[in-house]
Amino acid sequence: MPRDLYDCTAAELATHSVVSLDDNMAPSDAATWLDENGYDAAPVYADDEPIGFLHKDDVTTDDDGDTLDDHLTPLTINYLISGDAAFPTVLDALIEHPVYFLGGHNHVTGILTRADLNTAPARIYLFDRITYLEEHLRELILDTTPDWKNTPVTVDELEDIQDRYEDAQAANVALDELHYAQFSTLETIVTNIKACWETCGFSTNGTAETRLHDITGLRNDVAHANLLVENTDSNDFLTEGRTTENLYNTLDTITDVLDNLQEAGYDPGAAQPAQSHPET
Repeated sequence: MPRDLYDCTAAELATHSVVSLDDNMAPSDAATWLDENGYDAAPVYADDEPIGFLHKDDVTTDDDGDTLDDHLTPLTINYLISGDAAFPTVLDALIEHPVYFLGGHNHVTGILTRADLNTAPARIYLFDRITYLEEHLRELILDTTPDWKNTPVTVDELEDIQDRYEDAQAANVALDELHYAQFSTLETIVTNIKACWETCGFSTNGTAETRLHDITGLRNDVAHANLLVENTDSNDFLTEGRTTENLYNTLDTITDVLDNLQEAGYDPGAAQPAQSHPET
């Protein structure tokens, strides 16, 4: 992408205040400890070295036994992730497993779970890209649909845009009126103008409406500090609330649309050529 966007890695998302369990801990005590501390998982150590991890779903307060050996999952490479892993890679990995570990010399240095997708680094990463997408969509609309006010935008939306525009004019900082449209308004315009949704790379306006509506919902949750991943226990198709896979797919749409718009020549971050002036 032409301008630098905020990057977010596994190391920035992970929890680094790692608390471990001893393999000699009773399973019922471990279940109580995980619940009381609100942890999804914790590494398990024996002789001062990590031998596996315990997930909250692996034990209950009714489990018998003197050690965690029968309940832990071996800490194999399948559950390790590089601290340099980029945000899309993290999302893809968390679709497969709900927890990963970052490692140092013979020790676990961080724990990464689906719940970490609701933290500030993830919000900043997504907000930066959604804002960038808004800039591209405005440029697309102004180029292809200068009469955008005659599209199915509601009277309330137009009045809200006008109010924002007039406030900016009064402060002598006004931009084009479309700049004051909400993302949901941009969604309405793009999904109703074939030249717009085709340039974005959608095959039908129905597909455009569904995909852009998902982005609108994510944008609102990012802006209002709502949960980005509402269901951390499942990625099943019928799961209620946004899952890790839903978030991955929405981010994929954002990336694809940005790529398509830039290939079509829309680049709101590019410097405008200087105007030539006739000699006097």
